[in-house]
Amino acid sequence: MRKLGVIVLFFILLISSISIGLAQDNSEEEITETEIPETNEVDEAYQCLQGIIDEKETSSLSLEEAIFSTLALGSQQKLEDKIEQEKGNDCWPSSSCKLKKTAQALLAYQRIDKNSEDIESYLLAKKETSTDLAWFLQIDIQNHVYSTCTLSYESTVKTVNINEDMTVSGNPGTCFSISSSGYGLLIKNLCLDKTFEISCDADFVTSLVYRKSGSETLYISPESNAASSSGTTTELVKSKCFKTGNACNYEGTLWSALALQSAGEDMSDTLPYLLALAEDNQKYFPSSFLFLLTNGDDQYNQLVQSQKQEQYWQAPGSGNKFYDTALAMLSLQGTSATELENSRNYLLGIKTSTGCWNNNNLRDTAFILYSGWPKTVTVSSSGDISDACGPAGSCQSAFSCSDAGGDELIGRSCPTPRICCSVEPTIESCSEKSGEICSASEDCSGSEVQSSEGSCCLGECKEIEEILNPCADIGGSCYESCLDSEIEDDSVSCPNSEDICCTPSEEKSTNWTLIIILSLLIILVIVGIIFRKKLKSLFSKFRKKGGDRPPAPMRGGRPPRPPFRRMPMRRPHPRRMPSQQIPVRQVAKMDKQDKEFDETLKKLKEMSN
Repeated sequence: MRKLGVIVLFFILLISSISIGLAQDNSEEEITETEIPETNEVDEAYQCLQGIIDEKETSSLSLEEAIFSTLALGSQQKLEDKIEQEKGNDCWPSSSCKLKKTAQALLAYQRIDKNSEDIESYLLAKKETSTDLAWFLQIDIQNHVYSTCTLSYESTVKTVNINEDMTVSGNPGTCFSISSSGYGLLIKNLCLDKTFEISCDADFVTSLVYRKSGSETLYISPESNAASSSGTTTELVKSKCFKTGNACNYEGTLWSALALQSAGEDMSDTLPYLLALAEDNQKYFPSSFLFLLTNGDDQYNQLVQSQKQEQYWQAPGSGNKFYDTALAMLSLQGTSATELENSRNYLLGIKTSTGCWNNNNLRDTAFILYSGWPKTVTVSSSGDISDACGPAGSCQSAFSCSDAGGDELIGRSCPTPRICCSVEPTIESCSEKSGEICSASEDCSGSEVQSSEGSCCLGECKEIEEILNPCADIGGSCYESCLDSEIEDDSVSCPNSEDICCTPSEEKSTNWTLIIILSLLIILVIVGIIFRKKLKSLFSKFRKKGGDRPPAPMRGGRPPRPPFRRMPMRRPHPRRMPSQQIPVRQVAKMDKQDKEFDETLKKLKEMSN
């Protein structure tokens, strides 16, 4: 019976330990699932970013890592040293100056209030006339009557006729040719920088339209000019791009226009080129830049509707959802867009165990923090914390501020490329725009525009149809490419045929608490077997004392009374102690006991594996 008691005792301890271990696991799981305040999550991410930077030597940092870390963290000596080491003649990198890298460095200098005039001059010198577009001059005669018009440029004057059907006839000169449709005058590339004066013998309106070479889609310039009979209008083509060599560089133009507009330069002359060629350059995510540059409803609609699964953005062919999502969040900063909040929540849920993103990618983590949760940072010139924009002003794009009639407040900080504007632009409500706000379970059937409440649907809000997603059913997610911590599962499909199913890599999680407890129990069992004789003696003494000794008297009181039921009082007889000589049968019994202990140990080992 004693042997059985020992075994039962060990099993009770074992089961209790397992229960404790499982309870700990459940407790940890509950803590993980409990919603942690966003500030704690963001602070953890900033600490992770700073930790990676601290571990790296200046020489091991890349230029992009230093630039985006400066945008996120502000002035730090190691980061500034790296940027300076890579600097060429007011451009980056020194080995081969690139528009994109130089513009990004300009944004970093603006962030820490470091003098950047020479960098701005370098970029502005790269801005030239774009010949990638076809430009047309249109003359519209009011009341659609026949009219004669003159075209004057430099010392040349040419006469054309505008017929009742608005077609053009006559000799427009060397700078023009009549378009194939007959409704406009094609401006030749050699004359794109010239100023044209138009005069007609009837009331008229002139405007410029353009299209990408080889395309039939026409874009109309936002400005048109009207004059009465014999009056004059002036037209000048404003079509610029930033060039590498003799060719326009689309991505370089996106970043250069963004950085220079933030520096106070007018970049409206780059918009025709950027808008017309956007479709051919989707891998650079142009809508995110164009919304910052124009604050236009069309660009806003393209941006919010390109969000994937209401979680993140990924431009076609880019392969990096973290970088693209950061770019979109940068564009939507300061808006009430639901898509911005969706991405923030999504990103907080997919951080690494150390608090960063994309396998602790330094550049992407810095860009995400700068775009999603920007901080007021230390500036380089004084080492002080820059003054926040509010409440004296509001952080806006330069275009929005100018459009609202405001001015930049110098000395007030905003996350670049935004500026601190003296006025806060008035944004109409969704109802004022004759739209409606769609719920989370609805999708907009038309276009979406910006409103004071968020994305405003100008079409109809319709219930989202449930789409079968076999990938999600097995715990995966559909992306254009998988992360290093994910594996592609080609056995299941995604709703979008261009996506692939990415599932987390199978990593065995080790419950060290349970292993330690079981190891201790095994050690206790081994110790118990080795010292079984002493333990047996102790158990025997304990049982003897527990059975033969009367209860101890209460401290400071009387001895306990005898039980209610009286028994005849007997003199206790001394117990005979067993002989010290162990008979042969007893040895056999102990051998059997050893076997049972060995079996118990074996089972415990099997349970711990």
